[in-house]
Amino acid sequence: MPESRRRSSLEAHAHAVANAVDTAWHGVHGHGRIEVPLSVVAGLALLGPPPGRREHVAHHITHLSENGLAAFMRHLWAEFLCARPDLANPVWPLVRCWLGDHPVTDSALTGAHATARAALNRGQLDLTGDRKTRWEVDLLGVVLTVLTHGTAKQARGLYYTPAPVAYAMAALLGLTEGERVAEPAAGTGGMLRAAAQVMRDHGRDPASATWIANDVDPVAVACLAVNAELWELGPRVLIGVGDTLTDDWMQGACAQRTETLGVAADVRRLAELRNALAQLRRLTDAAAPEARNRDREEPT
Repeated sequence: MPESRRRSSLEAHAHAVANAVDTAWHGVHGHGRIEVPLSVVAGLALLGPPPGRREHVAHHITHLSENGLAAFMRHLWAEFLCARPDLANPVWPLVRCWLGDHPVTDSALTGAHATARAALNRGQLDLTGDRKTRWEVDLLGVVLTVLTHGTAKQARGLYYTPAPVAYAMAALLGLTEGERVAEPAAGTGGMLRAAAQVMRDHGRDPASATWIANDVDPVAVACLAVNAELWELGPRVLIGVGDTLTDDWMQGACAQRTETLGVAADVRRLAELRNALAQLRRLTDAAAPEARNRDREEPT
């Protein structure tokens, strides 16, 4: 299939998933709380089952109860935070739905359940389950755009550059290994995705670059944080929320990232200490019977 035709097919697939999600969510919950269906689609996008397992995985998830889906989503997002603590702050609007102080319940949970079924039945895993296909489409950007209607879209500043235009613009940058790429109005990261794809097309690794991005919309930024993982942008990613023209967003983003990484390092050290103590206790418990047996066998 020609490359242009393939990309058009992927975009059509993304819109089909987004429209199914939009119908499912608004049919159950109505308007508002779009971070809930976005968090479901984003969580499912983090899965990477091989082609032979996708139907089984989709069947398993679509047949979960509402509470079962909630537990599954909590597990997915907890794993994401453990793997990418550097993205914990920007991604929080999506994670909060499941791990925050007020997790989704009632109609929002019913809507989340309907969202998962709709996305999977429209073949989301065929779109996001494959590593290279992930690189070629911004599903979360499409879903966010479709979920956000009319004047609400204008209020959030949702004006996305078409993928072919973004790619053409990125191709003009002449990106090299170790590049520093900055996007002051990133949205969900369409320009960053295009820049990463241009690098790959020229045999360069996007994970070698430093990616700096900002946007005024915290939900779009949360989607960007997930996309940074899906698109394999590497460990040097700094994402912030704020007005690039008026806010000193970068200083705040750096401080948050440093603090979160410090907390994550402390947690890892405590986990390692706990594991070491547990292993020592197992060794001690195992040695105790041997010591008692030796005491019995020694002549008096």
